[in-house]
Amino acid sequence: MSCGCKSHKDVVVNAAPEFSAEETWHLTVQKGKEFAPLEGQKEITIRINPEAGTFDGCSGCNRYFGTFKDLGKGKMILSDFNGTKMACPEAFHKVESNYMQLLHRCNGYRITAYTLELLQDDKVLLSFDKVTE
Repeated sequence: MSCGCKSHKDVVVNAAPEFSAEETWHLTVQKGKEFAPLEGQKEITIRINPEAGTFDGCSGCNRYFGTFKDLGKGKMILSDFNGTKMACPEAFHKVESNYMQLLHRCNGYRITAYTLELLQDDKVLLSFDKVTE
């Protein structure tokens, strides 16, 4: 009896998805409620680039950006927030302000192939779907 040897590739089972710098996520749920932009308002988006240690996106009217640090095990720090200061309708500004207040509170995340949840401790504050072309 003979045994043959085959070369094989290592297979990673149940690997957690990771952030990709090219991926943009759009807001779908805010504090447990479905979210849709107001008529004429831009989508709220986020993009996280762990290699560069940055995040950026659109908050409905303005662009925002800052520093991202992955602490492992779904924990993170978002800091050094900055952004543009475009004039927007008051209603857009209110939506934007609410979003940014929640984003500042986020200290964790869960990510799947198509969904990103940003958490404060274990509570989901913001949910995003991956933007697909």
